[in-house]
Amino acid sequence: MVGGSIADLYMTKGQIREPHWHPNAWELDVVIEGRVVVSILNPDTSQLINNPAGTGQVVFIPMGWLHWITPVTDRTRLHLFFNSSQVENAEVSDFLRTPPPEVFQLSYRIDPALISSALAPVKTAKETIFIGPPASGGTISSQTGTGASGDISPMGGMMRSGWATTATSMTQPTINIKRK
Repeated sequence: MVGGSIADLYMTKGQIREPHWHPNAWELDVVIEGRVVVSILNPDTSQLINNPAGTGQVVFIPMGWLHWITPVTDRTRLHLFFNSSQVENAEVSDFLRTPPPEVFQLSYRIDPALISSALAPVKTAKETIFIGPPASGGTISSQTGTGASGDISPMGGMMRSGWATTATSMTQPTINIKRK
């Protein structure tokens, strides 16, 4: 793919690739192993589209559309293709952590103390990409590839293993991006 990016995503049932969108790229998700539901919010109609997909199936996400990925099986692997070599992520967690509580009060009539308490786990994290939910000790990854669990880092031509050595367990979720 000229001018594109490829990501390798491993997850397991009970995790989620947090809601996000790509302002500069469309996304093509190819299920390599397992089953997922790719949920997409149509910005023109506000319709939520849940796309169940299994091994060998493909889901297309238009540029700028909010979406998230939920694994249905214990072992899930996807190849994610983007039509940009510098794909941008707009993470919902970034938008939740940034405004002061008073903005939520003025905009939505949510008590500032209540929203502060509810968003505390998101606001205290320094990471920007969540693959959750966080387990004890946290399962948050960072864009620099130094996260405690999920990892977004250049593949450098090498595929990282996302599976544990036992048949019943899996390593922390990983995302690897290879730019072409």
